[in-house]
Amino acid sequence: MVSKLKRKNKFIKRICKIPQFVAWIFPRRIWFGLHPSSVYLTFDDGPHSEITPWLLAELKQHNIKATFFWNGNRIEDYPELLTQAIEEGHVVGHHGYFHQSAKTLSYEAFKENYNRSKTIVNSQLFRPPHGVLTRKQARFALKNGEVVMWSWMSYDFDENFPISKILEKARKQVKSKAILVFHENEKTKHRIKEIIPEIIQIVRNKGLTFAQVEKK
Repeated sequence: MVSKLKRKNKFIKRICKIPQFVAWIFPRRIWFGLHPSSVYLTFDDGPHSEITPWLLAELKQHNIKATFFWNGNRIEDYPELLTQAIEEGHVVGHHGYFHQSAKTLSYEAFKENYNRSKTIVNSQLFRPPHGVLTRKQARFALKNGEVVMWSWMSYDFDENFPISKILEKARKQVKSKAILVFHENEKTKHRIKEIIPEIIQIVRNKGLTFAQVEKK
């Protein structure tokens, strides 16, 4: 019983908001948006056959333009979703051809994974899977485009982190210029449809608008 309670408290105390000093350590990466009255919705790991069509419809209903970071192999499975997202005015960046942590890749393998996805998406915006890059990989990515990180992580993929806690932290922590991260994958497909409408309302209740990630 005690161990279960400890595990629960551990998840509840998850750090959603990235500390400011992290952005100071890596100043060339994008951690915050440029517009002082806006928040930035970003979505990783797609496109997903179930989540993405719903998400595009939801964003269209609320007149919101978002930023997607999609994997090349997923786009090859659903190229029509890339076309739809771009036609509807969203920004699509790349997230590697395969969703692989840079820690597991050699420098040459990382470059191949990066270049392959960049070619498919044709974007200067790159978000590294898990937010991880070695120094050498980071230099390569920054030389060839922009590295987009985030200032607030939703943990929507973690079923042990209750939706109520995600929303509670959003109400307390989300501020102007914040780049928010959500995911389009099998771990989130039963949670995202509940989370996103609430997040939209939370942001608008704060008097903030939505914008898309831009190059520095």
